[in-house]
Amino acid sequence: MIPEISLQDHLFHVWPPVPQSLGGEVDNILKILEDNGTIDIPNDRWVAFPVDPAQATGQEGAVFQGLTTIFNAVIAAAQQIDSSLEQTFDFIVNGNVAMYSDRGVSSRPDGFNKVYTKTREKGKSEQKQAGTGDVVTQNAGGKPPKNERYLVYDLANPHQFKLGDAVKDENDDFAKLVYDMEQILALDPCRRFTFGTTIENCTTRLWFLSRATLLRTEPFDFMKDRRQLVRIFLSLAFSSRDRMGWDSTITLSNVDRFGQRQYLIKVNDQSYTTVDVLSDTAADSPLGRATRVWKVKDSSAKIRVLKDVWLESDRLEEHKIREAILADAKALNEEDGYDAQLEKRMLRPMAYWRVPVGDEEDDTGSVMLDSYDLGKAQMVNLITPKKPPAVPTQSVGMSMPSDKDSVSQSGTAAVDQNSDGIHRSKRPRPQRTILDRVFENDTQQQASLHHRYHYRIVFEQCATTIHDERSLSNVFRAIVEVVKALYVLHLAGWVHRDISSGNVYWFDDDHTGLIGDFEYATRMTDRGRHNVRTGTPFFMAAETLVHRYLFTPGNRKLKDNAHKKIDFDLVKKSVSKTRVAVPIVPFAHNPLHDLESVWWIIVYVLFFNDDDSKNANDPICRQMTMHELFHGRLDVNDREVFLRDFNRLPDAQNYLSPSFGPALEILTELAEVLTTAYINSEKKYPAGIDAQYFMVHNDFLDPLLSEEYMDSLGDITLVQVKENSKKRTTSEFERTAKRSR
Repeated sequence: MIPEISLQDHLFHVWPPVPQSLGGEVDNILKILEDNGTIDIPNDRWVAFPVDPAQATGQEGAVFQGLTTIFNAVIAAAQQIDSSLEQTFDFIVNGNVAMYSDRGVSSRPDGFNKVYTKTREKGKSEQKQAGTGDVVTQNAGGKPPKNERYLVYDLANPHQFKLGDAVKDENDDFAKLVYDMEQILALDPCRRFTFGTTIENCTTRLWFLSRATLLRTEPFDFMKDRRQLVRIFLSLAFSSRDRMGWDSTITLSNVDRFGQRQYLIKVNDQSYTTVDVLSDTAADSPLGRATRVWKVKDSSAKIRVLKDVWLESDRLEEHKIREAILADAKALNEEDGYDAQLEKRMLRPMAYWRVPVGDEEDDTGSVMLDSYDLGKAQMVNLITPKKPPAVPTQSVGMSMPSDKDSVSQSGTAAVDQNSDGIHRSKRPRPQRTILDRVFENDTQQQASLHHRYHYRIVFEQCATTIHDERSLSNVFRAIVEVVKALYVLHLAGWVHRDISSGNVYWFDDDHTGLIGDFEYATRMTDRGRHNVRTGTPFFMAAETLVHRYLFTPGNRKLKDNAHKKIDFDLVKKSVSKTRVAVPIVPFAHNPLHDLESVWWIIVYVLFFNDDDSKNANDPICRQMTMHELFHGRLDVNDREVFLRDFNRLPDAQNYLSPSFGPALEILTELAEVLTTAYINSEKKYPAGIDAQYFMVHNDFLDPLLSEEYMDSLGDITLVQVKENSKKRTTSEFERTAKRSR
């Protein structure tokens, strides 16, 4: 369901304002339109529409061309009153037009506003030369040209039209318009929000989509309520770009010979030039954080990493979370230097800010909605169902605190879920839409709006994610450093909650592993509103996926050395007494879940890569197991069994690259450590969860630090499975994969 507000509230709080010089001139403009024949007074309608669209005989695109005639007449009347007014947006009606981006054609709205570039005289000339059709088409200036396309970066306020006004017409318009709006937000990094418009016959609604909410207005009749249409057109024609949803702190710098767009992005008083997109898949989801990550150059031409994200209004900025973690680590024991040990294993921020619009910090509530209270809005179905739903459905028009779209420097947290290895310029347009949620039979209670603010952070190091690292030994070296970082993080009372192959790094400059993306990190004692399921499904612990405890009581004991401290210099034993209190019984993320995510990273690396010199023993079996474990759905059975069953990993040697045997032995030992810790920590359930068994980092590090194991890994170079398959001749594996697409 989505909020529906009155047209007056929308025009006052959300829609761009009428130019100040025209504030009291709408009635005078209407009089000019009556005098010049734009309005047919005797028949109480616009001259461009001698009959209602439902009675017209032409096609939708031709019939609704009349709106452009009215739009242009309104502009001319406004400039007659104030000749200094400069038009900023044009209005185009053409259902044959495709919105085009560097990812190809996205969608075909029936109409849209476009950044104004053509002269009025050229527009009039085109109308005179246009062909003829029925009387409506003639009044509108002829049929629109076919097969045109416009860059999505110049378009705003997409329109969808229907001649009829039946429920099926509304549903079709609503679905198409929402998709058009989503495409704009997904494809254009310069966009903060977008408007939209639907018209069925004469029934008109205005729409709004931000990263926090989708809403629409109550309907009005554009034929009868001409004053409102004039008011709307005045706002659109002379609006500033920021009031139409653009972000002035990110501007186009260049378009390279491959059609890829480079941007100048501001953070405080510095500008960074994008070099490459590391991730923008999270922005495909219309509601949520919409995280985008770029490799950028600073003013000294040094390579950095810039992340742009829409954070929940009550969330701390990532740099502040990092500072709080290090402060808690320092408070453990200043002499041990825990904060320094953790800090050198974390990505280092060098610049950050809450992105402003004008003189205020941008957000989806006080800025975009002018602090309008959507709590008083009526909630309506986005799509009218054929049958009334049996139970209330979750709101699909509002951002949820559990919306998960965190990504890393490289963005592989999101990319992994497709694991397609497709270059961004060839990656298909976004497919997941708000409408998908309508048909998923979600029976959760209606959610409340969760506003967001715009945040950017620049990191000093541009490291390689585990997802992209090609040396298996470097992968394991990075894992060792990350486990040591997690040891301090957990000892200080925090959990990361989003460990993935995309935020664990190998930094070749310092020959060390790093951990990043602390935006979901939280204190274990925090049981606030954000204690919800977070993480990337590929790497989430089995318990976290289902949000409940899964391990039954057991008698296995941890090793006697489970409470020794890590010697960070000599890289030896690693666990000290934690100061974390026993958590309450309701499910909560704990250190074991972070460690299990590390375990799943290793599993992922071994299953999605081959040894470049030794291909998989049985690619078909490997592919089947990949789909079983990494399907991306939020269920748990296959993953829980795979973790518990210690025979599954040795068996994997029968179908993975034969040189992965030692790595599989390491994984088996780590699985035993985790399973034992889970059993022991949960043996008192439901009375409580025993936190003393959370700190098993020493046992976890033992096999990772084994010289025998590490030497046996040798100089294995990884090659991604799909990339490697291209080198082979067509096989049964490839034919099976093609059939499954």
